[in-house]
Amino acid sequence: MTTLNEIVAEINDALPNIKSGSLRFWGQWFGRPYDNWHRIVSCKTLDENALILTFNEEERLTIWEPGGVGCNAAHFRIENAKRVRWEWYYYGKPKLTTNLHISDYTRTDDKIVTFTTAEWYAAEREPSTTHPAVEIL
Repeated sequence: MTTLNEIVAEINDALPNIKSGSLRFWGQWFGRPYDNWHRIVSCKTLDENALILTFNEEERLTIWEPGGVGCNAAHFRIENAKRVRWEWYYYGKPKLTTNLHISDYTRTDDKIVTFTTAEWYAAEREPSTTHPAVEIL
């Protein structure tokens, strides 16, 4: 079993050549497919159960109990996680706390429970445990 520190080391060793592109969480696109472009700039542990990925626009992705990590210039994927939290500033507005939004995905046995502070953000489809927890496409 891969430890969290080994996952963080693998990601950091692959920087800056990790795949960049559009994000999907359990099959649910962040925004329209291929409409956004995200690039990981750092990775660190939050605690003994979670890692934090920081992206080029100061977005932050926290992943609790990640598993099945694969990353290189061609792909980035985390197959499993207990929880995924995406934090981003409303694009085009100042990076202030009032413009910070959160989308949170928590895996139960066979379902993904979601929460977002961006009430105007309507996902195009429901997340599913049949898809990877995080993908960059």
